[in-house]
Amino acid sequence: MTNFIKRQIYSGESWIKPKSLLHLRWLAIAGQGVAIAVAYFILNLTFNFEACLIIILIACIVNLTSSIYFRKEKRLSAFKTFLFLSFDLTQISLLLFFSGGISNPFSMLIIVPAIVSASSLSIVYLSALCVMTLFSILFLSIRYFPIINNLGDVLKPPDILLLGFTFSLIITVTFLGNYARRIFLDNSNMNKALQATQVALERERKLTALTGVVAALGHELGSPLATIKLASSELLNEIDRDSPLYQDIKLIFDQIERCKKIISDMGSLGKDDQYVKIIDFFTLLLEASQPYEKKGKQIIFRLNGVIQGHEGISIKEKMIPMIRREPELIHGIRNIVHNALRFSESSIDINLIVNSKKIKLEIIDDGKGFPYDVTSMIGEPFLKSRDLYSINTKSKTSEEGMGLGLFIANILLERTKGQLKFSNVKQIENGGKKRVKGAKVEISWERSSIEVLERDEEAKIKENPRNVG
Repeated sequence: MTNFIKRQIYSGESWIKPKSLLHLRWLAIAGQGVAIAVAYFILNLTFNFEACLIIILIACIVNLTSSIYFRKEKRLSAFKTFLFLSFDLTQISLLLFFSGGISNPFSMLIIVPAIVSASSLSIVYLSALCVMTLFSILFLSIRYFPIINNLGDVLKPPDILLLGFTFSLIITVTFLGNYARRIFLDNSNMNKALQATQVALERERKLTALTGVVAALGHELGSPLATIKLASSELLNEIDRDSPLYQDIKLIFDQIERCKKIISDMGSLGKDDQYVKIIDFFTLLLEASQPYEKKGKQIIFRLNGVIQGHEGISIKEKMIPMIRREPELIHGIRNIVHNALRFSESSIDINLIVNSKKIKLEIIDDGKGFPYDVTSMIGEPFLKSRDLYSINTKSKTSEEGMGLGLFIANILLERTKGQLKFSNVKQIENGGKKRVKGAKVEISWERSSIEVLERDEEAKIKENPRNVG
């Protein structure tokens, strides 16, 4: 047995409550009891009624015992869930065996345990239940106790229909099991990725709140400290230098000066921090890239194709939009810059292109580009290594880790009404052949959807003048 199978078997991952399975089983038992009672007493059909009744009674006993045994457990392990579903499969198979086999109209219910396992258990348990289900279907299509009507005729469809129905059940188990499994995995990966996105965004929001607290602290403590400083200064002028109190008051005066300097620095940090004021888009790019500038790789900033310095815009450009530094915007751009630096060879280009209607941001690295035939999947969470191919060949590559970071960036930037496009930059060599020369991420916004106009800010200041200063 391989390590993978052992890990899957002994994994405790299951979120099914025992109470849910017990309630569903009681519902199934009630339905089975009504079905055999109607068939036997009202429709006067002849089948192995006693055996069916015994099987239903055994299911009742098992369910009662399980109710007592699992009453303290809030969640079932994967193995216990597998045992639950295996018993349900066995019970419905035995009922069908004594009441017409696959020709029984209720034989469709035999696929239910396998479908339930597709959305809750690991692939090992799912495979085991599917194999058991397929074996039961094939067996019940050949061997079973027939159902006889009140005229003595065996109720059985033509062999061709019975064969078709058998294969339809096999196909249904295979298709629905695979379909339910894929939907479950997609939803599970999406939920995990969204949780990671929420954690990242919450971290940015805490930084925003912390900066506001720093600015407010400096503003509120400024007045009382100024009063204390003034009082101590007057006392220093009135007290003789040789007095024992002079040195104590001088110490208070010096410490007040130190406190005012600290608060002044804190206030300036709060005011300069891009979380609490409106800035131009280019400055935001500089701030977003700042944590990665000392990674040994060069970051080249461009404004409408013109190279700019890291200290700011070196040309007059009235087209640069003023925006609010929102956590979604800064963290989304930061994730893409980090990903570009990770896969680049020596440098990345960050090019901001603006006009009167559109804002477009291009982030280009000089690495190997996005893997072959995976561009359409970028932005989905947790891309696996089996989904990634190299650029020049279709051999599989072992690189992973492209899924979650770009997914978070995609989600955050879409919240700012940005549209993302992933592609590779191609270069024509001397021989006329094209080769990939890096990956390219384009983010575009409608200027009107992200720009903050001066008149909007003036209106806000008039509405709430306390925010000024």
